[in-house]
Amino acid sequence: MGNSEESVRVGLTEGDGKPVEAAPLSESERYDLEQREKKRVRDERLAPLRRDFPYFAGLSLFFALAYTFCLYRNPGGITYPLFVAAACLCGVLACRKLGCPMKRGSWFLLAAAMALGIGTCRTAEWFLVAVNGLALVLLGCVFALHQFYDDGAWNLGKYFSAIFQYLVHAVGLLAVPFQHLQNWLGRRENGRMRRAAMFGAGILIAAPVLVVLVVLLGQADVVFLGFVREVLSLLKPLTILHIGFMLAFGFLAMYCLIGCSLTRPVKEETVDRRKGEPLMAIAFMGSIALVYMAFCAIQIFYLFLGKGRLPEGYTYSGYARQGFFQLLFVACLNLVMVLACLRFIRPSRIVNAILTLICGCTYIMLASAVLRMLLYVRAYHLTYLRLTTLWFMAMLAVLLLGVTVIVWRPKFHLFRFGLAVVTVFYIGLVWAKPGEILGWDYVRYLNRAHLTEEDARYLFHELSADAAPAIAAMQLTGDEVEELDRRYYGPQSVAGSAGTAADGAELPNAWMEWYYNLHAGSNYRKMGLRNYNFALAKVKALIPGGD
Repeated sequence: MGNSEESVRVGLTEGDGKPVEAAPLSESERYDLEQREKKRVRDERLAPLRRDFPYFAGLSLFFALAYTFCLYRNPGGITYPLFVAAACLCGVLACRKLGCPMKRGSWFLLAAAMALGIGTCRTAEWFLVAVNGLALVLLGCVFALHQFYDDGAWNLGKYFSAIFQYLVHAVGLLAVPFQHLQNWLGRRENGRMRRAAMFGAGILIAAPVLVVLVVLLGQADVVFLGFVREVLSLLKPLTILHIGFMLAFGFLAMYCLIGCSLTRPVKEETVDRRKGEPLMAIAFMGSIALVYMAFCAIQIFYLFLGKGRLPEGYTYSGYARQGFFQLLFVACLNLVMVLACLRFIRPSRIVNAILTLICGCTYIMLASAVLRMLLYVRAYHLTYLRLTTLWFMAMLAVLLLGVTVIVWRPKFHLFRFGLAVVTVFYIGLVWAKPGEILGWDYVRYLNRAHLTEEDARYLFHELSADAAPAIAAMQLTGDEVEELDRRYYGPQSVAGSAGTAADGAELPNAWMEWYYNLHAGSNYRKMGLRNYNFALAKVKALIPGGD
C-alpha cells in the first residue's frame, strides 16, 4: 500500500485526469494498517509450522503425553528424567525439521537438563524438586534462543529480557494451533478428520449442558442421583479433568514455543550504552576502592594473621563470627557495580584498573565471609541456609573471575561463562543432596542419652527424607522417638510384627514407617515403578522387615 505515513489512494482523479493525493491516514487507520502488516509478517514466518502441521502437532502431542504420563501426581519419580529426555528429543527434532542445525553449546544445555532430571528422582528435597522445574524451563528458553538467534554479543540483561519476551510472546500465540488445525482440516484430502473434529467439538460443547441437566435431573429423582454418583465414583471426573488439563497444557506449550522461535519477537542487536564519563566513574569507584583497601588490610592483619589488638570485650572467635551477611551483601553489590560500570561507562584503562582492584578486594571480603561462616558453623552446626550460603559464595567467587576477565577483554562471553558456572554448581548442589549432608552433620554432634524435643523437631520435621540414613544411624526405638516427639504423636501409630524382635523387645527404627509417611506425602505412600524415588526407597529399606 506504499508508505504508511502518506498513502495515495489509487483511482481518485481530477477532471483533467491527474491523480489526486489523498489526505494522510488517521491514527486509527495507521494503527489498523500496522497491525495487518504485523499479522502478515507473523503468518509468513509461521508458514513452515502451518505447512507441516501434522508433524509439529504430532511432536507436540508426543510431548504432552510424556509430560502427563511422567509427571501426573509424580513430581519426583523415576519417570522425571524420561520426561526431560522426551523434551530434549522434541527440541532436537523441531530444530532439524525447521532446518536449524545444532549449534555449539546446545548439547551442553541438553546434557545439563538430563543431569537435573536424573538428580530430581534421587532426592526427596521437595523445594529443590520445584526449583529444578523452574531451572529446566529456563534451560529450555536459553536453548531455543541460542538455536534461533545470533546471541554471541548478548549480555546478562539482554538474555533475561529475551527470555521474558520469548515466554510472553509464546502466550500470545495460543490461538495459532487452532488456526493451523482449522487450515489443515479445510484441505480437501482431510474430509474424514474434519468430520471427526466436528463430532469431538460437538461433545465438548455439550459437556456444560450435560452437567446442568444431570444436576437438575438428580434433584428431581433420588434413584437417578444414586446412579449418577455410582458412575462418578467409577469415572473420577476430577482425575479426568486434571489429566485433560495436563495434556492440553503440554500440547499448547510445545506448539506455541516452537511458533515463537519462528516469529522471532526478540531483536538480535544490542545497544552500546557505554556513554558515561570515565572521570566520574574514577572518582566514584576510586573512593570506594580506597575504603575497601583499608578494610581488607584490617581483615588480613586481624582476622587472617590473628595479630593486632581487638576492642575490649571481644574474643577472636566472637570477632570472626560477626558481620558475615554484611560482607556477603557488599560482595554482591560490588559485582553489580562493576558490571554497571562496564555497561554504561566509556572504556578507560584507569577505570579498568580500579575495577580490577575492587574485584581483588571482593575476593578478600569473600574469604573473610567464608572464614566467619566456617567458625559460626563450628559453633552452631550446619543449617540449610548456612550450607546454601557457603555454596553460593563458592559460586560467586568463580563468577567474579569471569567479571575480572571481561574488564580487560570486552569480547569475553560473560553470559555463557556465567550460565555454565551456575548450571554446574546447581547440578552439584542437587546431586549432593543437602538434606543428607545436614543430617549427618547434626547427628555427629548428638549424644543419644541427652536428646531433646528440639532435636526431634529438627531431625524429623525440618529436614527432608534425604536425612533418613543419618537419623537411622542413631538406632532409636519407637518409645524413645515418642518420648521426644510428643507434640506430633506420630510414632504411636507404629505397631505390628515389624516393630518387635522374636523375644518381644522393640526393634530400633521400627518408627521409620511413620517417618516415611510423614515425608512421602499422598503421591508416594504407595510407591511403584512410575513414581519410584531413590531417596524415599532408601527410607523404606531402613524400616525393619520392610521392602
